[in-house]
Order: sequence, then C-alpha cells, then structure tokens
Amino acid sequence: MFAFITYKLLNNMKKMYFIKGVLLAFLAFQFFSCENEPLTGEFIQEEQNNADEGQFIAQIEGQEFIANSVTATLYSDSKLVISGLKPGGEEITLEVDNPEVGSFNLSFGGTNNNAGLYFDGSNNLRPYISADSIGGYGLMNLTALDATALTATGTFSFVGLREKVDGDGNPILDGNGDPVMENITITNGAFNAIPYIVDDTGGGGGGTGNPENEFLAKVDGVDFIADSIYVSEPMVGDVHMIKIEANSNTGELMRIDVPRSLGVGTFQMVNISDGTKLIALYNAGNGAENLTSNPGLITISEFDLELGVLKATFSFTGNDPLGQVPDTVEVTEGSFTVYFEGVPGANNAFTANVDGASYTPDEIVITTSIVNQYPRITITTTRGDQRMELTFPATITVGTFDMGTEIINGDEVVAYYTPQVGTSITYVSSPGSLVITNYDIPNGLIEGTFNFTGRDGSGQDPSIYQITGGEFLIVLP
Repeated sequence: MFAFITYKLLNNMKKMYFIKGVLLAFLAFQFFSCENEPLTGEFIQEEQNNADEGQFIAQIEGQEFIANSVTATLYSDSKLVISGLKPGGEEITLEVDNPEVGSFNLSFGGTNNNAGLYFDGSNNLRPYISADSIGGYGLMNLTALDATALTATGTFSFVGLREKVDGDGNPILDGNGDPVMENITITNGAFNAIPYIVDDTGGGGGGTGNPENEFLAKVDGVDFIADSIYVSEPMVGDVHMIKIEANSNTGELMRIDVPRSLGVGTFQMVNISDGTKLIALYNAGNGAENLTSNPGLITISEFDLELGVLKATFSFTGNDPLGQVPDTVEVTEGSFTVYFEGVPGANNAFTANVDGASYTPDEIVITTSIVNQYPRITITTTRGDQRMELTFPATITVGTFDMGTEIINGDEVVAYYTPQVGTSITYVSSPGSLVITNYDIPNGLIEGTFNFTGRDGSGQDPSIYQITGGEFLIVLP
C-alpha cells in the first residue's frame, strides 16, 4: 500500500534500474538481438546541449520537459544511471554501461544494457522503454564525465514503447490476443554538469564479487547456482521496489520483485505484475520464455529498510502467464539474504499533498506522551518552513477514525498543519479522517492513511488547506 519516501538523503537514495527485467509488462517479448545490430531511427549524432548548468531537459512529443530534480549515480560495476524527475511521477531515466566520453546506443537488447525509460505519471505504471525487440531505439552522447568535480554532461534522444492498459491497469490485447503497444518520442534531451554520486557496493548492493548476498534455490530438483546477484531499488510510478536478480553462468535467470512496503510475514505471489507487485520469475536462457509465479509463496523473516537487509525463503511454480507455451518449472527450497542501501530513518515514512502540492518531509520525529491516562503517539514532520503533525492514542486499532479539533480526553485523533513555522498560525483538522491499515504491536509498527481540511481553530482566519493523499509508516521508539 505504502510508497516509501524516506525523510533524509532522498536525493542520494539508490535508484538503479536493471533493464533486463524492469517490468513484467514485456513478458510476451524476449529482449534478444544481435550484439552488432546497427542503430535504427534517425537521431542527430551530435545534438546541441541547451541545458543550463545542473539542468536536465528534453522534448516529449514536442512538449517541453524540465526536471524539478535530478539524480545520478555511477556504480562500481561501471553503470551510470541519470534520472530527471517532475512532480506527479513524470520521469526520464537513462542507463549506460561502461560510461566514458562518447556515444551510446540506447536500443536495449541482447548484450546491450543501455536504455532510456520514460514514466508519464499516468495510471499506466509501465515505462516507455527503448527496447530493440519492440521497436525502440535511441542514442546518448556523453560529452563530459568529470571524475574530479563528479559531474556528467551530455545529450540524448530515444523512442520508447510500452503496452497500453485499460482504466484498471490491465494490458489491452488485440484480436490475436497480443498486447497493443504505444510509443513516445523524446528528442532534444540534454543534461549539463549534473552532479553524480559514486556507489561502490557493486551493482546496487550485490554485484559479482560481493559475497554478502546469498541466493539459493532448486529448479525441478536441480541446484540453481547464482554466479551473480544484483539488487536494485527502482521506483515504479510512486511505488518503491526491491528487485533481486540472480544469474547463472549457463544463462539462467531468477528474479524476485518485492514491494518495499511488504514487511515481515508470509505472502502470496502474483503471476502478472505492473512492476509494483510481489512476483517471481524464472528464465532458462537461450531464448526461453519468462515463467512467472503461479502460485508462489514467500516468507520474509527480516526486512530492515534502515539497515538495508532483506532475508526470506520462497517457492513457486513457474509457467507462462500468457498461456502461450506449456513450459512449467518447480522452484523449491528458495532462500536469499540480500543487502541494499539502507537510509537513516527509512523505517519511518510519511508523505501527503497540501492543496495538491507534494509534501515530503525532511525530518520525521516520533514522540509519545500521556494525556488523562491515555498513552499517545505524535508524528511531527517538517519540510523547510512547513510542519505537519498527526497525533492519536496508542490504544488505536486497525480501522477508520474521525479527526477532531483538540485533545480533551486523550483518546482523540487530531492533525495540524503550519504553512510557515514562526510566522503563520497552525491550522487544525476540521474535518479529517485517519485509517489505520496495520498495527503490529509486537514490532511497534503502525501504518495508515489520512486526509483532513486544515482550518483556524478560532474561526478568525478564513484560510483553508486541503491535506490529501496522506500516508505513513512508523516504527515506535
């Protein structure tokens, strides 16, 4: 349910997209193409860079795209990932192997892992991807990679495709039962002196040579030997994921996608995902089809977002989710321990919208108190000069609760919003609603959603603030 947006180090958070399996939206297609296949399409080899210093821009179907924030990471396994983001989930991501000054073919497929992706922020959570096998292509020119200043400069263009979906997010099929594809053209892309960070964990916390990660399983009773294990933390739409990809030297692939919000427990896997669901995948290599979990089960014994540890056991029956091939495998005795980039305070998360504008706090503080013998929990968040608080009794249960305007007895639920601390007044919930979706008392974990209208409690100021889409997950101190 919850899309984790941590309260500190958000811009440094690992955002690694291993395109070999970024979304199961492409399950009907295998990305195998000739290594030396020439770049198709008509892109200018040396585009003009019109971006200001620190800026990431492009034209999307002729419409201007200027990123509000940019993240870039150079991984120790020689992969560069650059993402330009806008509010509402719109995002362009570029990923190239072995980065150096020069040109990179973005026609992802076969041994070419370079790619461009575009998320449009719509109900279709699948990205447009420049995959060769479905007609995508592109070019990125890296004109500067300053190892001293840690900045990257370049230009790019690409054509991406994805499956069309209906209003419920399900793929639309044509008369032959094949997915209907849609495409988008991104041109005049440029980034200028974008700061990047260097990540030395080796492929997102688990490349070859990182002995900490472990992945074991049997496929039809035969040991699956993982020669490399990669762990990435993409955000698909607004949902953060942990993706574990294990590869054997014989070409076998096993992948498990785990929502970061899942937590400890036993969970059923799905067989078709939009990139945000718990799912497992097995591919025998050499052009075989992807076989996904149907059914599948995972038991997570440890999932610590702050320390960056995920431990679990799993099993699943793998078959073709589209029913086009009869192949079936039994994956048993599966287990893994993987490490990813933990973020201080990541086990506490909070997000909301204020009059439609995103409110992602810089700091979250959890405090407890007692009012009239009622133990209470207060979540205090700050974002720049803004402050938002949510307070409720510790005796609360899973369910829906109306908010009040003040704490009298000690069992009330109240929320507050201050537009500018020290200058403006504080607006109180009138009305408001809190939904507790999970209260794990033994582990002190509380998860929920909320909405409220902020008003002046004295009635003198007519200003109104609409707080919507509120979500939180906290671990009690």
